[in-house]
Amino acid sequence: MPRKLLTTLLTVTLAAGLAACGSVKDDSDAPSDDTKADASSAFPVTIKHKFGSTKITEEPKRVVVIGDGGTDDVDALYALGVTPVAVSKDAFAADGVHPWLKDRVDTKKTKLLDTMNGVDFEEVAALRPDLILATSDFTLEKNYQKLSAVAPTIGYETAWGKQTWQEHVQVVAKAVGRQEQAAKAIEDTEDSIAEVRTKHPGLKGKTYSLSIGNTPAKIFTIASEDDFAAKLMSEVGLGLTPSVKNIKTVSGSPTGELSFEQLDKLDADLVVIAFTTPQLKKAFESSALVKNMSAVKEDRYVVTDVATISQLRSPSVLGIPWALDNLETGFAKLDK
Repeated sequence: MPRKLLTTLLTVTLAAGLAACGSVKDDSDAPSDDTKADASSAFPVTIKHKFGSTKITEEPKRVVVIGDGGTDDVDALYALGVTPVAVSKDAFAADGVHPWLKDRVDTKKTKLLDTMNGVDFEEVAALRPDLILATSDFTLEKNYQKLSAVAPTIGYETAWGKQTWQEHVQVVAKAVGRQEQAAKAIEDTEDSIAEVRTKHPGLKGKTYSLSIGNTPAKIFTIASEDDFAAKLMSEVGLGLTPSVKNIKTVSGSPTGELSFEQLDKLDADLVVIAFTTPQLKKAFESSALVKNMSAVKEDRYVVTDVATISQLRSPSVLGIPWALDNLETGFAKLDK
């Protein structure tokens, strides 16, 4: 992928709010006949969203997911026991599959679509979808009319990146007739968050910073408690470090921007950051301001991967437990 395009997508993901291994699950995870009957009885349904109202007359059999701005629709489908016929691939993963979905996505059953450089509408039409989910597609403003001409299409409710992960599950569940299963899927993920809080009581009242380095001499960090990541971190007991709350933000989003002369503002009880290249990591860690951070001196500095930061910034029902597990080492440092 061209570096400029990679940087653009990362910045967009951050502004929103911004590898596990395993075998593919077998047919024992498929919905029972009773579940299928319950789904069929849920139709017709009409779902309102920014681009209008979409009516679904019967249970969808061939669902396609379009979206490079998050995995909410994909996660929700798998959590509800529905296998899509195609999804937008993860542009940052070598195999195109989001790391927390590697034990769920069977590429023999689900085609991976390359939509980073635009949607191939003929390719989508050839899949014969009876439902297109695109609530995470940040290019939907220009894509909706063409997608909806192919099949009933569900867009985001008011604006891209504004719906909570719970709302995404509920919308998808209504679209595919699995509303009863939605409550259990949401409960399971909320329980995983509560488990972190219970396991690590030392998190309560501590501060953190959460950032990404994807541009030379600049760091992007969450700078508002309104960010989805900040809300998630607050659920495990952590609060955003005050030193980043009044910094320059990116286009009015919850994402703050720091020059290398301001890196000391990232210091907190826990400093979490990801880098897109080893060179950016080296440049960051070479800074005297970073070396003098209390978090660095006291081993409370954690480098994670971009997928983890992106998942925290744009959380989804199956990705949340995976991302929190990736921060386990950092959480444990605050229990000491």
